[in-house]
Amino acid sequence: MSQVQALFSTGSRPSTRIAAKKAGPKKAAPKPSPSGSGGFLSKGWFGDANQANLDKWYGPDRALWLPAGLLDRSDVPSYLTGELPGDYGYDPLGIGKDPENVATLRAFELIHCRWAMLGAAGMVIPEGLKANGADLKAGNWLDAGAEMLDGGTLDYFAVPWTIVANPLPLAVIAVIEVILVGAAENYRRTGSGPKGYAPGVGQFDSSAFDGLDSLYPGGPLDPFDLARDPEVFQELKIKEIKNGRLAMMATLGFYVQAGVTGEGPYANWSKHVADPFGYNLFTVIGNSDRVPTL
Repeated sequence: MSQVQALFSTGSRPSTRIAAKKAGPKKAAPKPSPSGSGGFLSKGWFGDANQANLDKWYGPDRALWLPAGLLDRSDVPSYLTGELPGDYGYDPLGIGKDPENVATLRAFELIHCRWAMLGAAGMVIPEGLKANGADLKAGNWLDAGAEMLDGGTLDYFAVPWTIVANPLPLAVIAVIEVILVGAAENYRRTGSGPKGYAPGVGQFDSSAFDGLDSLYPGGPLDPFDLARDPEVFQELKIKEIKNGRLAMMATLGFYVQAGVTGEGPYANWSKHVADPFGYNLFTVIGNSDRVPTL
């Protein structure tokens, strides 16, 4: 995520407030401080220091889904306290009244956000690589599915430096996906599974996550120690949920675009950039030569 300000530096923090905090075991995510005592400095990937203020994203004075003047804070449901990352006071259906329901829905949302960020990247990057000369059998996500449904095969397994010839039919790939994804989801749900490996950490077993937050476990899954500082961690949660929601909307948009234009997102973007006024929403929908597909 381009917006995530990763803290790879192991030296001193630019803020004495942060420097005073010592790294400790990553337990359940700490709650943001409601004191409103100002912000803290965080460094971006290019060394630029940014003043961050958690009060903007958490607590009663956080940003809301409508600007001041259009939404009064007294109209925000009382159960939306601003404790959760991404709580902008928006709940028109009242589904957040039950705390247990909120916890369940937040878990569902966060997991879907993470899948959507991976899926959106997987729908754009291969198509872009193939359009720029990469030797891919089906760069467009639409073409990949069509080849499988037409009885074609796909090299399912690959390594970073080459493609391993292992053509498999759709039925076999479906079974593999069900087993792998089902096993991963079962491990996540039960909190137990086989040993794993993480760069910089080495091998670990499921006991490494005992007592940790199931949604933000950290530990072996945070090899760069990005969540070492509690306040930076709170800011990263905001960035994750915002980018995840954007990715879910983007993925939905990719599906709609594919149904309307019959092309992938990279092709749509390339044509629009080449001719913004000649290829856009209005010209595509208003094109009488286009055969409706929705």
